[in-house]
This record gives sequence, C-alpha cells and structure tokens, in this order.
Amino acid sequence: MRIKFLGTSAGWPLPRLGCECKICSSKDPRDKRTRSQLLVNDILLLDIGPDTYLHLSDSKIDPLKIKYAAITHEHSDHTFGLWDLGHIYNSQKINIILAEPTYKKISRLFFYNEYKVTKIKAGEGAKINNLIIILLPVNHTDSSFGILVKEKNKSIFYAPDFKFVTDTTIKRISGLDLAVLDGSELKIATPTHQPIQENFKLGKKLKAKKVYFTHLGHRTLPHQQLQEYVQKEGGSNFHIPHDGLEIKL
Repeated sequence: MRIKFLGTSAGWPLPRLGCECKICSSKDPRDKRTRSQLLVNDILLLDIGPDTYLHLSDSKIDPLKIKYAAITHEHSDHTFGLWDLGHIYNSQKINIILAEPTYKKISRLFFYNEYKVTKIKAGEGAKINNLIIILLPVNHTDSSFGILVKEKNKSIFYAPDFKFVTDTTIKRISGLDLAVLDGSELKIATPTHQPIQENFKLGKKLKAKKVYFTHLGHRTLPHQQLQEYVQKEGGSNFHIPHDGLEIKL
C-alpha cells in the first residue's frame, strides 16, 4: 500500500498570513503546509479540502488515476475541493464514499450530478479495487468518522479530527500498520480536538506500528522541533509528516 501526504495542515494553511511566529517564519520547506489530504495507491483520496486542485497539479500525480474519494466529515477544510474534483478533464465520474449523516450535511455541494456517491453505514465496508474502506465513528462533530483502509494484510486508519475515539472504534482498529491521527494541538485540549500529548496514549493503545500526526495546527512547533518532541515524549514509532511525504507499507 502506498500513502502520500498531499497536505498536513489544520483548517488554515501554514504559514499564516501576516504571522511571524516560529512556525510561520521558518525557512524549513517542511513547515509550509496545506490542508490535510492523503492519496492511497494513486486511486483513492482521503478528504477533499480546498487545496485539492493544487495537490493534484503536482507533476508526480496523475489525476486521471483517481477513481475514489472518501470524506471524514463535513467541515470545509475536508469538503470544499469537491467542485474542483468534479472538473478533471477526460476523467470518469469519481465515486465519493461517505457516511449517510455526513452526506446529509454536505449534499448541497454535489453539483450537476458530477459524481457517483456511495453512502455506507458506520462500521460497514465498501470494496474498491483491492482496497476495503470502513468508516468508524469518532467524536468531533455528530457526523465525523475515521477511515480504515485495508489491503490484504496491511491497514491504515486516517482520523485527522477528533475529541476522542470511541472504545468500539478502537477495538476495530487495534494492531494497525499506520495510524494517522489528529495533530491540531500540542498540549491544549479544545472542545473538538484532543492534543498530541494525549494522542501518544491513543497510539500506544492502538498498538500501531507507526503513528503520524496530521492536521497540524498553529500552536504546535516547527517541523524539526515537533519531530524531536514526539520521538522523545511518545517513542520511536511517532512521526510528523510533511506535505509530499510518501510511505510504502
């Protein structure tokens, strides 16, 4: 299974306009982050944020290969690329996979019947090519899900936004090859996000071989410092991705 981090920021890109903090003034190209999005096996997008057009303009990506996209929840940084995704020339209609509660929140974004839509129930799976996609509830909004993707004996779980992950979901994903978890905050808990500091415990509870924090917010640290921090506080299997990072499982 091939994973590419197309974007790794939270709801607003980094650097922030007009800001001169350590992250925003960093000269490290890894600190330039666009909205979080993953590409799996060249055919499946996870989330469809407003930077989708930019991401798919990368010369290393063939947008005509993308046949599917799955959405975690209704927030604009995960859905506002739908308009652009429906305008890939010479492409067949892309199949959008999401849960019924999420669809009800964003149905107005599906213009002119430009997509196929597959609505699945929480905990049930959809098979696409050699991949199985399962949407599992997480607590963020009342219609938020983590996306479990399986290919043969490999598995990843993508959950960029959550306040907590339910015990039922944890039981379904224990023993992952890769967990991609919420990195919006470093130490500060908010009403809708659990910080990285707490997600160390979750990563260990999941017994994931590797944990990457995405959806990285403005109150974390510059890339190199943050990577050193998660390795020291969490362990050697915790990592910070950057836009464009590719992983093969």
